[in-house]
Amino acid sequence: MKLFEKIKKINFYFIIFFIFFVGIKIILFSIQWSEDGEKLLPKVFNINGNKILSSKEILDLINISNNNSLLNIDLKLIQYEIEKHPYIKVAQISRKFPSQINVNIKERQPLAYLNLNEYLVVDDDGYILPLRNGIIEFNIPTLTGFNNEKSLYPLGLKCLSTKTLEAVNYLNSTKKIFPELISNISEFKINQSDYYEMILTEKPTKIIFNNSYFSKQIFLLKKFNDTIKNEKVLEDYKYVDLRYKNQIVVKERI
Repeated sequence: MKLFEKIKKINFYFIIFFIFFVGIKIILFSIQWSEDGEKLLPKVFNINGNKILSSKEILDLINISNNNSLLNIDLKLIQYEIEKHPYIKVAQISRKFPSQINVNIKERQPLAYLNLNEYLVVDDDGYILPLRNGIIEFNIPTLTGFNNEKSLYPLGLKCLSTKTLEAVNYLNSTKKIFPELISNISEFKINQSDYYEMILTEKPTKIIFNNSYFSKQIFLLKKFNDTIKNEKVLEDYKYVDLRYKNQIVVKERI
């Protein structure tokens, strides 16, 4: 009787061990099958937030193989490679099983062209960008008359020219206070007397600013524009001079 019970007990443990062993093998096989199956799935990139760059341009920045498991893909590396592009401000990368990689980007916003020894672009944060495809493609003003020392304009980095950054701040103020004007500016320059001049696209009208209190001058210009808008437009004037405190000096076209 004791022998029978001993054999029965041994058989019980053997069965438990066998079930445990088979269970582990099934789990390992499932994991391996899942990983192998996942490697066979094409990786789908869902790209959002791009208006300047095409999705293909962004995909060209990413170098991963479809043989890589989604779990083994280095999202930080993808982010790093994408953010090296001068027109991309920040990128957020995430994965969605079984095969999707989400790429959410925020592009830099071109604010003005820089007319130096070569044309460059400056964004609204003061970062220097190259021309895309070597062509003028954005409806933005051109900054002229600024220091053209090449070292002041490092590509992909913040501008080092104090005056150029000042002009960037002035254009940003214009966008906030008088947004309908910004698309009508052809040129924003600094003259030999160190005054800023804004040249409008049509006719062209020259608007002259003092270096101090630029925001107040833009606000005054908008108020003037609102006052005359039922009868005239800014382009009806040869120049609008805002250099005098709380005054506007204008000369009409003949």
